[in-house]
Amino acid sequence: MINEGLRAGDLDGIVEKRFSVDQYKSKMGEDKDVMVLGFTCNSQAGAKDLESFAEKGYKNILDADATPGTMEDGKYKVFVEMPREENVCSKINEFLNDLKLLTNTDKFEFTYHKSDMPYEASLENLTNMLPKNENAYTEKLNQLRLGEVKMFFDKYNMLEFKLQKNILSVNKHNDPNTLQFELHSFGDTQNILKESKAFKIDTNSMAESMYLTKFFGPYDITKTVENKFIFSHGGSSAVLSKHGW
Repeated sequence: MINEGLRAGDLDGIVEKRFSVDQYKSKMGEDKDVMVLGFTCNSQAGAKDLESFAEKGYKNILDADATPGTMEDGKYKVFVEMPREENVCSKINEFLNDLKLLTNTDKFEFTYHKSDMPYEASLENLTNMLPKNENAYTEKLNQLRLGEVKMFFDKYNMLEFKLQKNILSVNKHNDPNTLQFELHSFGDTQNILKESKAFKIDTNSMAESMYLTKFFGPYDITKTVENKFIFSHGGSSAVLSKHGW
């Protein structure tokens, strides 16, 4: 018996081997302080068993919560929250070693944040990839966000980008002039447009949008009444405002 009510193999075929880290927001605190592991289960009863197993067996687990209903894919999620601290990776590894016995799984895999790239959930990979304090978390998310923005704006590697505390600096190669913007949001176009207010269609706004189109390339650019620019392309959008110019 591994935990009260559960024996080796009881969750065989129920808990999938791939889980996510820092993809979902914490309900126990701020994301910079709490790490969220997201597991996928093929049955509601199995999800509740995993929730109970995590909550009752480990002092370092702040909370475990199974979704009451299915996700879009018809499966269930279990969110396991741990404090973001220096020994968190060894604690995750300990939890996974016990979970291997329950699931008859040789190896678990994890993805980080929004990425679909899986990595073996070895102690070495967990230690090397997961941010274990507030500063490391902030820096990693900044790097990931910069990568997303660069991929969105610079498919042909014609621009240089820097991102510091939501201030995006952009210049073309061999061009000393730098444009700075405040990055407000980035994501699915439909979600971005739902949160946007009315658009400006005056002559100056149209001229600004035209200038930005010439600078960045073929994006659908509109200016809102809040003096923010929405850049849209391929189903994704970024919301920027001019900074210092």
